[in-house]
Formats: sequence, C-alpha cells, structure tokens
Amino acid sequence: MEKLLNAILLVSGTAIGAGLIALPLTSVNLGMNVSVAIIFFMVFVAYKTSMMTIDLNAANGKSASIVDLSRSISGEKAFITSMISFYTLSFSLLSVYFSGIANTLSSFFNFNDNFIILICGLVLFFVLSLKYSAFSKLNSVLVVSLLVIISSAIIQVHTKEAAIAPTTYYVPQSFSINEIIAFLPIIFTSFGVQNICPHVFESLNKDRKKIKIAFLIGILIPALVYIVWNSCVFENVLARDMFFFQKMQNHQISVGELIQFLCKSSGSMYMEIFFKTLSLFAIITSAIGIGLGLKKSIEESVTSSKYMASGVVCAIPVVLCMAVPNAFINILSFGGMIATVFVIFVPYYLLKKKLNRKMDFGDNLCVIFGGVVVLCELLGILH
Repeated sequence: MEKLLNAILLVSGTAIGAGLIALPLTSVNLGMNVSVAIIFFMVFVAYKTSMMTIDLNAANGKSASIVDLSRSISGEKAFITSMISFYTLSFSLLSVYFSGIANTLSSFFNFNDNFIILICGLVLFFVLSLKYSAFSKLNSVLVVSLLVIISSAIIQVHTKEAAIAPTTYYVPQSFSINEIIAFLPIIFTSFGVQNICPHVFESLNKDRKKIKIAFLIGILIPALVYIVWNSCVFENVLARDMFFFQKMQNHQISVGELIQFLCKSSGSMYMEIFFKTLSLFAIITSAIGIGLGLKKSIEESVTSSKYMASGVVCAIPVVLCMAVPNAFINILSFGGMIATVFVIFVPYYLLKKKLNRKMDFGDNLCVIFGGVVVLCELLGILH
C-alpha cells in the first residue's frame, strides 16, 4: 500500500508544476465549462499515453525509458527521434525549473542567481542519488506538502474574494479559436507524467492493476487542483482589479506578474511568503519527476552508474542556466509539440508497427489529438 501511495504522489507531483500559474493565463478566455472539459479530456489522454509506455515496458520484460525502448524494439531511426525529443524537452524543462527556483529564492533572500542554481544542481544530485525507499518518502513528503499548501491557498483566496465581492462571477470574453490554439499545447505539457512510467512500472513490481490505479488517481489529482485553482484565481482577480483581469484576457500579463498580484492581494506578508512557497514547491516536485525520468534514460543509454547519471542530469541545466540565462524559455512555447513525439507518436508506432498490437479507439484518438497539438503549435508560431 505504501508503494502504491508513493507512486500516486510521484505521478501527481510530476504533473503539478509551472502549469499551476500558466493555465489561468491561457484559459482565461475559454470559460470554466470549456476549460474543465478540456482538462478532463487531458486526464484521458495522459492516462492512455502512459499506459502505452507501460505496455511497451511489459512487452520488453523490464522497465525502460521510451528512448531505450525505441532502440531495442525498432532500431536506430526511432531511437534517435525519441532521444532528441526526450532529451531536448527534459533538459529544457529542468533548466527553466532551476531558473524559476533561483528567481523565487532570490525574492526571499539576497542571493546571487547563479549561486542558487548551483545549489539546485547539488540538491537534485543528492535527491536522485538516494536509495529508492528514502527517495520515495522524500518525494511523497514534498508532494503532500505541496497539496496542503495549494489547498490552504485556495481556501485563503476564496475566503478573501467572498469577503470583498460574494456575488462576483467569472465571465469570459467571446470564444475564439486562437484561444484553443494557445491552450491545448500548454495543457498537454501540464500533464506530462509519461517520463516516469518505467520507474512506476518497476517500483510496483509490474503489477498492472496497481499501475493503472497509480496513474489514474495520480492524474486526477492535478486535474482537480487545476480546475479549483483556476476558478479561485479568476474570482480573486475579478473581485480586486477588473483592469488587471482585462489585461489577463488580452494576454498582457506575465506569469511573474500574476504571482506578484496574488501575493499583494493577500494583504499579508505571511500570505505573500505562502504564495511564493507554493510556486517553489510546485517547481521542485516537477523537477524531481523530470530528473528521475532523465536519470533512468541515461543509466540505460550512457552509463550504468547512478551517480554519474545523476551528475549528468544535474550538471547540464546548471551549465545552461549560468552560460545562457533563459535560453530555453522559448522552447517551452513549443514544448507540447516536442513532447508529442515521445509521449504519443513513438509509443503508438512501436506498439502498432513493431509489436503488432491492435490499437483501440482511445489509442487512435490520442494520435489525432497529438496531431492537433502539433498543428496548434505551428499555427501559433506562424501567428
């Protein structure tokens, strides 16, 4: 039971990250009905695509990342394709997470950003080098802490908003297809849990029933968090500053500005620290999940030493953040398109073409959705 709970929390912690703040900014013009429907559809997509990778691990007979599975099942072409997309997105996300942690901590303490980035690398190396039992317990504590902080923040925001304007309701602008084009890739990236499939497969001793439960519950938790959090953020902003809300609708507000608004609107120094801590914990739990998936892949493809693999995982984002600050921010704008390669297209190809599995309606729907995400990204770039 403890292993199952740890697996659920690992899945949830990996999913809940930068999307906690990014989603309100990109779903603000969709309305709650549309955004909730899309979020629950993403639960389906995230679950089905995770099961594709789990099925590949089962067919392989042992846990392996999608990069290693591509090489062992299909050959060099699929291996190179999945490797480039997987490493590009994973190291990009880690670099951005390190930068985000540095920015958040520098607002607490008067530290140099590069110093904090170096500490981030050392701490992540320590965490990834822990024995499995210690790592699972530490990750579970962090995720539970994150969920407690989010719940407390939601209660605080809702209470403050109700005291100011108890009858305020969120009304979106008129629907626009451009809003869907911008939202779909980001919501897809916000449910990125597939990189930890081999770890969950191994930790739950290949028990498919427990694995399915872990991913279903683990994905539902961030879905519910995103829905309630979005609603509270919209109502809070509407109750306090209609002009700020209109700027959100016109996409003139950055992630940092939204965090700053929530901090100031709390009216309390302690709540300001509270919101910054929330942002910090959301980034940390996601960074651990991404780092774990990278470590597993590097152990399979580059070196069997867990310490060397952990060192590579931590060193690359540290060097990138220090040498080229914010170099990968723009990659996040088409991160969904990169993710579709190793999350949807490669697993689908390996199952259908190489293992001759009959793909069901849900599998095919995921491929269609992946194509839509790529199209949205391309249209967004052209726009």
